Order: sequence, then C-alpha cells, then structure tokens
Amino acid sequence: MRSFMLDTLMRRLCVCVQSALLCVLVASIAPAVSADDLRVGTAKAEFELPYGMPLAGYSRRRGRPNQGTHDPVGVRALAVQGATGAVVIASCDLLIIDEDIARLVKERARQEGLAENFHLLLAATHTHSGPGAYGKRFAEKVSMGHYEPEAADAIIRTIATTVARAATTLAPAQMAVRSGRTEGLVKNRAQEDGFADDELTLAAFYPIETMTVHDSVVAAAPEQAQFVSTQSPIAVLMNFSAHPTALGASNYQFSGDYPGVLMREIESRFPSATCLFLAGAVADQAPVKEGDGFEPAEHLGQELAARASQMLENMRPEPVASVRVSRRLHPLDRPDVRLGGFRLFGWLSRALVDDDATLTAISIGRLILAGVPCDLAASLGDRIKQAARASGLDPMIVGFADDYIGYCLPREAYADKSYETSMAFNGPDTGERITRALIEMIHETNPQ
Repeated sequence: MRSFMLDTLMRRLCVCVQSALLCVLVASIAPAVSADDLRVGTAKAEFELPYGMPLAGYSRRRGRPNQGTHDPVGVRALAVQGATGAVVIASCDLLIIDEDIARLVKERARQEGLAENFHLLLAATHTHSGPGAYGKRFAEKVSMGHYEPEAADAIIRTIATTVARAATTLAPAQMAVRSGRTEGLVKNRAQEDGFADDELTLAAFYPIETMTVHDSVVAAAPEQAQFVSTQSPIAVLMNFSAHPTALGASNYQFSGDYPGVLMREIESRFPSATCLFLAGAVADQAPVKEGDGFEPAEHLGQELAARASQMLENMRPEPVASVRVSRRLHPLDRPDVRLGGFRLFGWLSRALVDDDATLTAISIGRLILAGVPCDLAASLGDRIKQAARASGLDPMIVGFADDYIGYCLPREAYADKSYETSMAFNGPDTGERITRALIEMIHETNPQ
C-alpha cells in the first residue's frame, strides 16, 4: 500500500515538473506583453442610406437620386492606444468630412461610450460616387444635392457607432511601415509635365506573436510540444494620391471607386485584416483610366492591391509604444472667391467660405499622419513628406480630414485659370501656410 501511494505521488510530481517546464518553454518563446505595448482594435460598417439619396461628387448630376448600389460604401475604423496617447482613425466612403459632420460624429461617439482619452481623426476617401445630401453649405449642395437631415443622421450615426466599437476591441499589436513606387497609375491633371506622386505607403498592424500549444497531451511530454506564430495583420492603412474619379459623372450607383476595390481586395487576401484607405495630396492628381464603366476603378484598385500584397510579404513588425497627437485650429486668410473671371464681394465670400482650418498630426512610433482639411497639391504634400523623412519619420498625408476648406495650392499656381485655382477660396498663401504649420506640428509629435 505504501509502495502504491509512493508511486502515485512520484507520477504526480513528474507531471507537475513537466508542466512547469512547459510553461517556462512557452514563456521563453512567446514575447512578453507589457501594459505599455501598442494596442489596436478595428470595426467597420456599411451606411444604411435612405431611398432616393443623391450621390456626391459632381455638380453635373444636379442632385438626382441614386440608381442603386454597385459596391458597398461605409466606414472602417482603427483604434490605436499607446503609452502616451490614443486615437481612432476612421476612413469614410464620403466625398468630404466638413467641420459640422466631424463635430457631430465626435459628440455622438462619446455618447456611444468612446473614452475621453481617445482623439479622433475622421477622413473621407473622397470617392465621387459616395452618398450626398449631408452638406449644408452652398458649395456642398452644388456637389452633393440638397441637404436632407435623415441622410446626414444616417451617416453620422454609422460613423460614430463604428468608431466607438473599434475602441472596445483593443489587443496588443506591433507595426510595420513600407513605401514603394507604382507605375502608370497616376498623373498630374493640371500640368502635363507637372509633379505626380506615384508613392503607395502602407502601415500594417500585427497581433503580438503568440505561441500556441497544439496538443494538450504534451503537458506530460514537453519535448513534443508544437508551436505556431500568428503573423496575419489586424489592420492595414493604405495611402495613395490619386483623385477617386475613376468613375465619372455618368455613374449614378453608389461606389467606393478605386479605394473601395483596393480595400475589398486587401481584406479578401488577408481575411483577418480591416483595410483603411487614406487619400493623400490629390488636388492635381488624376487616376490613369483603362476601360469603360466600372472597369477603370476595378483596374486601378486591383493594381494597387497587387502592389500592396507584394509589400506586405515578409513584413517585420516592431514594438511601438508612443502615440502622440497635435491639433490646431489654424486661422485662414481673408476669403477670395472667384467665379470665372469675377471676384465676389468680400462680405459674400466670407458668408460662403470658412475662416479657419483644422490641422492634425499624429505619430504612432515612426509613422506620422498629417491630416489636411482640403484638396492639397501634390508638391506641397511632398514637401511635408520630405520634412518628415528628414526627421526619421515615415509619413502619410491624410486628405479630407476633420474639415474642408477647398483647394490648397502653391502660390505660383494660384494665378492659373483652372478648376483647381477657382476652388482655392482663401487666397494664394493658404497652401504654403498650412504646409509650414503641419511641418511644425510634425516636429512637435516626433517621438525621437
């Protein structure tokens, strides 16, 4: 009897020792998760759009009702929390985000439970086939049809709910950033030989690599333990500077244009990922179109997805702890609205045009997001990117973020008689001033 009890005790002791060794083995392979580690979460939703809602993007549509949905339009959100700050980035299949929409979304997101420590960056993909009827200003009504409270509320509600939900799914993560050139996908539409920004930049967020024991039986035999690592992205931010006008004014079906195709394809190839598209400095940048109907959007989106998939191969994510946000309400020059060769009276210009602009700089480790509330000229966007790189940062220009003031161009371009200059509402120095301000803000948020 004593021998039996001793044998039983020894067997149990052996199992305990082996289990302890297994725990040590797992701990030695799996990286430790710190409270200061980056944490990310995602959410997405489609807009529930009222019947008869017009599309936004082209005044030639004259506010006519839509003819259905070609591909879903909605919002994708990425929540990022670090040791020094937190932010939710939203990519919305909309023409613009104006300051009223931004304010109402932020208020509603707080009501939905979004914590006060989270800043918000709300950006439009600038699709010209997204929902309209949500802008109250004269210029917005021209491009997106008459304002309808029901339409605006549907958009605000969906964005706010999605943003708040993303912040509830936080999990430890690491990040990798990569940039590459494309070929034959974008051109300067204002000048035949003008600067064209063909750079595609992506930031991928990966779960902290964990090691999983496949068979519980190996608790009694740790030398047979098998481990696997998780290496599929949680989220991918995509940044490219070409106007989402692959679909023309003759289209009356809702569509995300080529950014919608790009996000769809990345999420199809990487099912664990939520893909967000961030429009760059697109004021004078046009997509190179191939085909008719929906073919140009499909072609451009597929080409970008193929290039992005190559870039996502063998990514090496690194730990990130720092998240910093800088935001300014930047005063603008006196409005100077021109219609053809005529200038509007000052009082009328002031009634139609904004007098300040929301600027945002967000650093996530070495990644810097420069949020601009406008169609920014590519040369000015490149100036911001070069300044960021000189400071050791990986930049993305985020167009149509939190506000909209029209076009921002280099001073020398302001005298040209073009569509772009007619939409530069706040005088010849606005683009230069915003560029300088954002470069200052980038230095403020630089974690180095």
